[in-house]
Amino acid sequence: MVRQRTLGVVFVVLLLVAVWFVYAIFNQKFTSFDKVSVKTDNVGLNLPEKADIKIRGKIIGQVLDMKSDGDDGAELTLGIQPDQIGDVPANVTAALLPKTLFGEKYVSLEVPDDPESTALATGDTITQTVLPTEVEELLNDLYPLLRTVQPAELNYTLNAIATALEGRGNAIGENLVTLGRYLKRINPEVPQLTEDLGKLSTVSDTYADVLPSLAQTLRNTVKTGNTLEGRETRLRQFLRSTTGLSNTAERVLSDNEDNLVRVGQVSRPTVDLLKTYSPEFPCLLKGLANIAPKLGTTFRGYTFHINVNLIPSQPRTYNAGDVPVYGAKNPPYCGTLPTPPYSSTNPLQKIPNFNDGTTDNDDLRSNPSRNRASTGYGDAKVVVGGNAQEKAVVRSLVAPAMDRPADEVGDVATLLFGPLARGSEVSYR
Repeated sequence: MVRQRTLGVVFVVLLLVAVWFVYAIFNQKFTSFDKVSVKTDNVGLNLPEKADIKIRGKIIGQVLDMKSDGDDGAELTLGIQPDQIGDVPANVTAALLPKTLFGEKYVSLEVPDDPESTALATGDTITQTVLPTEVEELLNDLYPLLRTVQPAELNYTLNAIATALEGRGNAIGENLVTLGRYLKRINPEVPQLTEDLGKLSTVSDTYADVLPSLAQTLRNTVKTGNTLEGRETRLRQFLRSTTGLSNTAERVLSDNEDNLVRVGQVSRPTVDLLKTYSPEFPCLLKGLANIAPKLGTTFRGYTFHINVNLIPSQPRTYNAGDVPVYGAKNPPYCGTLPTPPYSSTNPLQKIPNFNDGTTDNDDLRSNPSRNRASTGYGDAKVVVGGNAQEKAVVRSLVAPAMDRPADEVGDVATLLFGPLARGSEVSYR
């Protein structure tokens, strides 16, 4: 009996040892690994302990440990088989990938296009980690939508779509084929469309800038419309008056149709002449604008202020040869306009040679004192003054002609008549 009990205990112990041995083999208790670390922002769901480590689809180790680094993410301790670590480049990256859509994850070591010749060694850290889109992240985003959409309404909508599509497979297929042909023709124009959309953005910004002004214009238009509505009667009367004016203008134009044509024909020579001499108009107008301040000084105080210089001897009298003619054929001429340099101290010395009928030779142009039209242009000047006695005599001579007392004769009369009377003899009978 004791022997049987002993055998039973030994059998149980052997059975437990066998179970533990199987468990140790399953958990690779007797396998040694070269340890490396992986820095990752987050581990995600479904990464179990002892998760596989793969490179190019081959299992080369397992995840030995996972621990959090606080805000810096997590650190995984990877165990790689010693006979496999020499084939892993030092610049690999780690990706936590699911085996299926909702299955557990494993660590995939991704070899770059330019792997380093140096192999990964014990104690190295893989810092570059690629994380796939987490399923729970997708579910978290989908959950509010599922709560918002009522199942009954969703079912009703799906049934309506199914009913609408039922029996229309061929038509939908043809439409898709047609759409494909359209897209083939549209695709080459996509760059131009992209450029146009960019320009549309610029145009939209421009419209956005002018939109306040456009809105103000529309508001003003509304006010104008309201104003016209309030003055409808006056506006109607105005339009009627305009209609009457139009009818009158029509009659006038109809009655004078030929006259209007003749006006154009008759005025053409004048217009041609104005066209020929049109270059003179700008300098003439600018000259008038420049002399305007001087004219203001000349007529200051509503009085004409002038310094008169008379030539020493009177020119000859007019004769039949001095009849004005219009024989000037000179081109447009501005002379010194619009800023002539002439003044009382710098008078014009030579008159331009225009065929106006008053002169017929260059001598008169160079000697203005002989020219009937040149009074005031000569360089010889006599300033008429006279003493008080001379002025009194002149006033007494001019007074009877002006029919006023001598003391009321102004200085202008003595100024104009004095040079004529100076040197004359007076006899009394």
